[in-house]
Amino acid sequence: MSKSSILENAKDELPATDELVVEVPAGQPFAVRETTRLYRLRATRFQAVVAADTEDEARSLAASHDALRGDWCSPEFASSEFEDTGEAHVFGDVIISALAVPPARRRKKG
Repeated sequence: MSKSSILENAKDELPATDELVVEVPAGQPFAVRETTRLYRLRATRFQAVVAADTEDEARSLAASHDALRGDWCSPEFASSEFEDTGEAHVFGDVIISALAVPPARRRKKG
């Protein structure tokens, strides 16, 4: 069997690597909103750490990012505290994690 003429033509049409020139224009960096505040919203089994300027913004961002649809906007659902870190954080960054729960006590058989 002979090689396919399509493969032969494709190999012949590829440029040599030293002939390939690609120019990528240097763009302007993206401007992002920054804040120095981190809000920690604590619910019974979950915690959300949110970079925001106000508690209302933090609660709204946490609610919009929670796949389990927790009621982060409600103070009864989650308490709030903030820390001014002095470092720049990208506004709107949200991390939601599960809190460790103590192991359930098992009854002794007897």
